[in-house]
Amino acid sequence: MAQNRIEELAELIALLPPVPGGWIEAAQELAPARAALDALVERAEQDAELRAQVLADLERALAEHDVEPTPRVVEEARRRLSS
Repeated sequence: MAQNRIEELAELIALLPPVPGGWIEAAQELAPARAALDALVERAEQDAELRAQVLADLERALAEHDVEPTPRVVEEARRRLSS
């Protein structure tokens, strides 16, 4: 019985359209940067001066924290720091 459900689920998944390429690229870029980005955002949330410096030159700040400042990563950092 469980095997039938697994096969049915596999058939349903096969009917789904492919994942948009942009989603895959975003996941590949953001996943490795997540921990460093989390740490930077946390520090910036606790220190207004650091937050202002990071936002003034976000690309440099990311690079200094070993995060490649790709457009997607910069966009995510800006979104998180602006909220």
